[in-house]
Amino acid sequence: MVDIVNLKISKVLREIPGKRRVVDAKIDNENFIVKFFYNKGEYLKELNGALNLRNANIPTPKIFSFGIFSNEYYIIFQKIDKAFTLDQFLASNESSATKQVIMKQVLALNKKMYEKNIIQEDNYFKNYLYQNGKVYLIDGGRVKKLKFFKVIRKFLNFSLISSKINPEFLSKNTTSYKYNFIEFLHKKCVDLYLYKEISNFQKKTLRNSTQFEKNTSLNYLILKQRNFIFNFNSIDNFLMNAEIIKNGNTCTVFRVDDLIIKRYNIKSIWHFIKMQFIKSRGKNSWQISNTLQLHNLPCAKPYFYFEKRFLFFKLTSYFAMERIDGISIVSYQESLENKLQIEKLKKNIFKLLNKLIHYKFIHGDFKETNILVDKKMQLIMIDFDKSFFSMNQSIYNSRLKRQIIRFLSNWNNKSKFLKTIRSLEKLI
Repeated sequence: MVDIVNLKISKVLREIPGKRRVVDAKIDNENFIVKFFYNKGEYLKELNGALNLRNANIPTPKIFSFGIFSNEYYIIFQKIDKAFTLDQFLASNESSATKQVIMKQVLALNKKMYEKNIIQEDNYFKNYLYQNGKVYLIDGGRVKKLKFFKVIRKFLNFSLISSKINPEFLSKNTTSYKYNFIEFLHKKCVDLYLYKEISNFQKKTLRNSTQFEKNTSLNYLILKQRNFIFNFNSIDNFLMNAEIIKNGNTCTVFRVDDLIIKRYNIKSIWHFIKMQFIKSRGKNSWQISNTLQLHNLPCAKPYFYFEKRFLFFKLTSYFAMERIDGISIVSYQESLENKLQIEKLKKNIFKLLNKLIHYKFIHGDFKETNILVDKKMQLIMIDFDKSFFSMNQSIYNSRLKRQIIRFLSNWNNKSKFLKTIRSLEKLI
C-alpha cells in the first residue's frame, strides 16, 4: 500500500474546480498519478470503473491506494511513463503499419469490453494511452458494468469507437457480431456517428474555438485559423500585383506568396440576390477542407474565409488555402514510365476513393486539375465549391456513380492507364 502522507505533487495536470483534480506526484521517489475528488459519488464512480476494468483483464493503470485524506477522496494510480493519448499517437510520424497494429489492439480491447458487458461512456481516443506498443484504457469514472439494456448500449458503444478509426486501419473482421443483420446495423450506426461528428465539426468551423477564430461586423465576416495573421484590408491590393492563375467570370484565382486565394465574383444582380439566401461556395470550401483535414483526407490546408458585407448583404468573398507543389493527376501519370510507379499510383487512387466512400464524401467536380500529385506521389484534392458529405445512402450511391464516371473521363478511351483503373467501376 502506498502512503498518501508522503505525497509530493510535481504538477497539476487537470483541475475542475469543485469536482476533481489530477496531479503528477512522487511518493518515496516513485512517480504516480493521483486523482483527488471533492464528491464521494464521483470518487466511487472512478474507483468502481477502474476496478471493473481490472476484473475484466482490460489493460488499465494499476491502483496502488485509495481512501480519504484531509477531507478529499483520492485514488493513486500507476503512472504510465512516456505514454501518449491515442490522439497524439495517431498525429505522430509513426508508420501506417504501426498505427494499424495499434488500432487492432483498440478494437480487440473493445471486443473484450463488449463480451464482458462493460462500456466506456466517453469512448474517444483521448481516453486511451499508448506506450511502447501497448494500449491502456483510462478514465474509470465513465466506465460502467451494464445491468440494463445491455445489448443496445454495448452495441452503440462499440459502433462509436469503430467510427473513430481511419478506414485504412480497419480489416474486414472488425466486429463481434455473428449475424449479417447485426453487422448491417453496426455499419449504419458507424455511418450515423461519422455524419454526426462531421456535422458538428462543420458548425465548429463557423465559431470561435481553440482552432478557429471568427470576427464579424456590418462590413465583413472573417473565419480563419486562430494563429494565422493576414491584412484583410489590403486583400484587393494584393490582387493588383499577384500572379493570376485563373481570371473567370465566376471567380478569380491568384497567388500571394505561398497562399492561393480564390475570389468569388458577383456575376449579375440575380446572382447577388441568390447569394443572400444560400451558403457561399467559399464558405463551403472552408468547412469542407477543414473537415477533410480532421479526417486526414488529402487536401490543401485552408487558412481563411473572408466575406465583404454592406449592412446585412453579402458581397464579394474570398477563400485562401496553401499552395500545393504538384501537377494534375493525368499529367503526372503520363510522365511515368516505370511500371512499379504506375502500379503505386493506381493503388493510391484506389486508396483515396475507398476513403472517400467510407466518409460518404462527394467532391462535385472530380476533374484532373482538382486532383494534384506531389513529389511523393500523394494525391491531394482541391476546389471544394460543390463538395458535400451525404448521409442518405441512395443519394450517395447516385452521386458516387457520377463521381467515378467523371474521374475516369479524365483519360481518353485509348489510354492504357484507363484500362488499369476501370475496376473502379466496381466501387459503384
